[in-house]
Amino acid sequence: MRSNRIDVANKVVWLWGEGMGVRAIARSLKVARKTVKKMLAEHEKEQREGHQALLPPAVRVQRPSLLDPYRPEVDRLLSVFTDITSQRVFEELRCAGFGGSCTIVKDLVRKIRPPAKPEPSRTTPVFGPGEMAESDFSPIPVELGGTEKELDFFSYVLCYSRRKRYSVFGNADIHAVMDGHTEAFAALKGTAAQVRYDNQKPVVLRWEGAQPLYNPRFIDFATYYEFRPKACRPGHPNDKPKVERGFWELQKSFLNGRRFADEADLRRQLEGWMTGTSDERVHRKTKRVVRVMYEEEREHLLPLPTHSYDTARVVYRLCDIEGFVSWEGNRYSVPYDHVTDILPIRVTQTELFVYGPDIKLLARHERRLKGTHKDAELAGHHPGRQKGPDLDQLEKTFQEMGPGAALFFEGLKVQRSRSAAYHARQVLQLRHRFTTQDLLTALSYALRFGAFENTSVEKILTARSTPRRLPEYVNERLLASLGETLVEYDLTVYDEIPPRDDPEDP
Repeated sequence: MRSNRIDVANKVVWLWGEGMGVRAIARSLKVARKTVKKMLAEHEKEQREGHQALLPPAVRVQRPSLLDPYRPEVDRLLSVFTDITSQRVFEELRCAGFGGSCTIVKDLVRKIRPPAKPEPSRTTPVFGPGEMAESDFSPIPVELGGTEKELDFFSYVLCYSRRKRYSVFGNADIHAVMDGHTEAFAALKGTAAQVRYDNQKPVVLRWEGAQPLYNPRFIDFATYYEFRPKACRPGHPNDKPKVERGFWELQKSFLNGRRFADEADLRRQLEGWMTGTSDERVHRKTKRVVRVMYEEEREHLLPLPTHSYDTARVVYRLCDIEGFVSWEGNRYSVPYDHVTDILPIRVTQTELFVYGPDIKLLARHERRLKGTHKDAELAGHHPGRQKGPDLDQLEKTFQEMGPGAALFFEGLKVQRSRSAAYHARQVLQLRHRFTTQDLLTALSYALRFGAFENTSVEKILTARSTPRRLPEYVNERLLASLGETLVEYDLTVYDEIPPRDDPEDP
């Protein structure tokens, strides 16, 4: 099963990096030595590709205060209500005839009331250069061009140097998580050996007792870059304090008091703030500049492979009768030869690639902003602005679907000689909501009863079949390839890892 193989490969690479030999790895994981050697060879092949000059402060003469007549009332309020706020004291004094401001009331309360007992700081583990990083997502509302929009901010923090990298996305799915990592790795010129995460679904699918079950796609991503993911315990956000503090710094130091025209302007200003402010900050605990500490840590980071991991999303879309495929509210042109075909689409953060059924690249588009409802059309895709495929092309498509569909098309040409092309195109469009097998069954019924029009076929499908969307088609293929490993996950593989001393483990 692919998920188990990914987990085993991750452990093999990690244990090899810890200095264990092939024989010891094979014995601890209960796999053949040939398997260990093969996994290491595959991984290697994949990576190729004291003086005080100030004068003493002047002694100020104590002057009478407007609060002097009301001091007994202030003392009474503070003794009766130990947690009363300065604002409430001010309101009570104002009712008693006080004509001063709230500021002097606050100053007096601070002097009289003893300061709160300081709470001891939570102890956090100390890591050496390149040993640990923390990562997380946080949804933050941002005003873009006068309109408030909630964006997801990705953060990656090196625990030793405290250098931080942020990215902005429209969501926090597995593809955004991987893209955020690749951008951070490129900027930091490496990755830490381990990375802490909370229980976000793109990384941790669920917990079985005290064992986290990781997303197989993310495990494959981590294995490619040779770092080890480490899930924090549920309900313990302090297990990754540096990234949580980083989001506080992002809001207070960057987002506070700034205006952004659009997302591009936000990303431009964010990059300038990271390099000009965040990296040059003197850390309050280490008392050293973050950039200087990063230079010490840089040589200890894991080196990056020659090529980045492919983080693109792959989905299937139906090419409509006008020669376009749709994605996030926009349409992208495809050559007319592929009208009514179900085509694979590869989507990155900036581009959209359309492939033919034979996985040959058909079109490459710049990705439009989500929901702009615009058409992206490349030159030569739609010569003459024809309305759709002709009868010969439609007949070929029906023949490829099966004998039943070919017979239906022959009857359609006889019964609807003037509008056969229109009805055929509308019938093929139904594949967007129904499977090809359901459509073939409906065409057989329509052929039996002589119902040669698209509305009749649609009624048959609606009555006898369950509509679905094309992303479900991709999910079915994924589940078939995984062999339902997410349901029958073998937890014993975690018990077979050699024990090691790790004081951070819960």
